[in-house]
Amino acid sequence: MIRPIRTLRGGPILVALALSTSAFARCPISDGATLVVKAAVGDLQVDTTGRDAAEVQVESNAVQVQETCGKDTVQFISNGPDPIRGTIAWKITVPRTVHLDLVTMAGNINVGDVDGNVVLRTAGGSVTAGHITGKAAIITQGGFIKAGNIGGDAELRSQGGTLEVGDVGGNAELHTSAGVIRAGTIAGSVFAEAGRTIYIAKAGEVKATTNAGDISVGDAARINAKSGGGNITSRRVRGPFQGHTESGDIRLDSAASWVEASTRAGNIFVRLVPDNLDGDLHMDLDAGVGDITVYLPPRLRASVDASVQRPAFQSQQIISEFPTVPVRPAQGMIPNKFYTGTRSESLLNGGGNKIVLHTALGKITIRKN
Repeated sequence: MIRPIRTLRGGPILVALALSTSAFARCPISDGATLVVKAAVGDLQVDTTGRDAAEVQVESNAVQVQETCGKDTVQFISNGPDPIRGTIAWKITVPRTVHLDLVTMAGNINVGDVDGNVVLRTAGGSVTAGHITGKAAIITQGGFIKAGNIGGDAELRSQGGTLEVGDVGGNAELHTSAGVIRAGTIAGSVFAEAGRTIYIAKAGEVKATTNAGDISVGDAARINAKSGGGNITSRRVRGPFQGHTESGDIRLDSAASWVEASTRAGNIFVRLVPDNLDGDLHMDLDAGVGDITVYLPPRLRASVDASVQRPAFQSQQIISEFPTVPVRPAQGMIPNKFYTGTRSESLLNGGGNKIVLHTALGKITIRKN
């Protein structure tokens, strides 16, 4: 049997066990140093309860591991067995006080809690990580990503899997081509792109786009959301809101600033609850086929223009708790025997913020908060 050769002074060492079923390598490592692993193939299982050293054991007699022991960086690099037979497991033990830079070309990555920064990449597998105190970049070409809380900025990307992350202490970029995004409280801004549903508990500025799913934001400083076919909802938005969905409802339970929202087929609900009545509180709401319901503060200064296009034989089209003035159709227009447009205007407290409400086939309801 050829036994592994180890070094404690640095320099590349080739570790090969020709007759054994595994390869083993070890380097001393200090707090704040970086562990680099470059695996041509294999699942990376990282135990972060180690002390003073980084150790790796590869359960394959076809893998060669080259180790470099440095003061600030410890590196393990392997070749790729040819052909690949079965699953190859990398068992890595390291202190949680180091930074991690790990990549595997084919395999899953599983990491415990880390006090440093992490970069985790796989070309064909899923990634699971515990709580990360520093920054995190986690990327996979074909699998899910699941991470605990991240203390700094976070970047999570998958070509076809679900992204789940806890609270993020900085900004977040979340991308999945065909999966779902679920995130906790994000202290900074968030840019989210998904193939399906997006859920964010709380964030600063939110920009979210989904191809065919709902977008739900619990609380945000500002929202810009677009869905190819789903609902857009927010319990509370503390700043401006812009939203569009091709097919679905838009609902804002508490909006503190201006709102621009449109849907081709769905209802729109907005409750305006501004912190400052003297700010920009304009609205532009357009429901192609659906109802519009707005709640406005009684002391709001606004000029309201509401219009509906729907069959004449249906019920009342515009309902308002504020005084309204009906507006006649433009002179010269020929009435449609099936549809009769309805329009009304209101000046609230002398007029001010422009509020435009329009639906093609629906009704408009304006109420006082």
